[in-house]
Amino acid sequence: MIQKTNLTKTWLSVVLAFLLVVGTVLTGEELLAFGEESSNVPVYRLYTPVNGEHLYTTDWNEVNVLTSRNGWIYEGVGWYAPSKGTSVYRLYNEGLKNHLYTTDTNEVKVLTTRHGWKLDNNGKPLFYSGGSIGIYRLYNEKLNGMHLLTTDANEYKVLPSYGWQQEGTKIYGIKKGSMSYNSNISNTSSQYTIEADVQLTGSGTGYHAKLVACTATSAVSFGIQYDKWGIAPYTNSTTFLIENVANNDAGGQTYTRTGFASTGTTYHLMMTVQKNGQVDVYVNGMKAGSVKNKNLANQTVYLRVEASGRKNGDIVNAVFKNIKLKGSGTYDASKVWGTYIFDTNKNIRSNTNSFSSGKTVYISGTVTGIASSEDWDSAYDKVSGITQFVE
Repeated sequence: MIQKTNLTKTWLSVVLAFLLVVGTVLTGEELLAFGEESSNVPVYRLYTPVNGEHLYTTDWNEVNVLTSRNGWIYEGVGWYAPSKGTSVYRLYNEGLKNHLYTTDTNEVKVLTTRHGWKLDNNGKPLFYSGGSIGIYRLYNEKLNGMHLLTTDANEYKVLPSYGWQQEGTKIYGIKKGSMSYNSNISNTSSQYTIEADVQLTGSGTGYHAKLVACTATSAVSFGIQYDKWGIAPYTNSTTFLIENVANNDAGGQTYTRTGFASTGTTYHLMMTVQKNGQVDVYVNGMKAGSVKNKNLANQTVYLRVEASGRKNGDIVNAVFKNIKLKGSGTYDASKVWGTYIFDTNKNIRSNTNSFSSGKTVYISGTVTGIASSEDWDSAYDKVSGITQFVE
């Protein structure tokens, strides 16, 4: 008994040392799971902004590899599974680039023999289903038939408005886990942060509302964008979009869509900038993606909100409420910030009258004055309303 306790303590020490190195913080409940030999098996949940997939695993080494080398984001423990019960298999489709979780051995047989799916985990069960906690399953046809598992009834209720279809309870667990949904400007370390409740509406071929962190020649922006001509599967859709501008030359910009969004819906968005140029973005308190821009490293960074239209005649209406700002590495809620308007299109206007009292900025209007052959890529400096915040 003493020997087992020492081994457990040694293992936990190793885990704690590793977590300090990689910067991952686990809850006490998650740490206890490492030392348990009971039926509570943690099922970890990860997310990739590359295609919007969530992945589930009981293997902490897989979590480590995917987050440290492959750009996946650790979201917490989805739920706790029993050590015995109904087998849950994980399958992967190389063509679709997503995974499926099922207890149905006939579904496994059909998918692996006829539809190009392969069993993960050497064909063994990944974890087991059992207990009284229902795990809901959702399906998204637009995301190549991707599935999502969740114990959160609110998440299950809300996601259909973003293109997901409810499939009912497919798996059961012993108890719910702990997800990381509460990141905000006060509890998230950074050198610079901008946070706001953002709503986008408009009409035409494209329009967006963004949070921006920039220097004179480089920038990272994050927000909500509708684009009639967006790349598949985001064509004619509204998405959360990161634009990473290394420079203003052709090819100096990269775009990352972190998921589908909706116009007319208010989202709580946050973007943080570290001293080394690392930028993390959050939607409703959950980390949604990361990029790095070396030209923001160890520089004075300016924080802005921006709204744009894609072509002549496109209309944009953006509302940024409850704006919070950090510019010195420490958030001071009492600090007074000023505003400076940088509107680049005469018919898209920033309204900062409510900023001092209500921390709100409105940007709205219609794109005019650019050539018929131009759009927000070729005439990026002519299609926006921009408000910069001044310390």
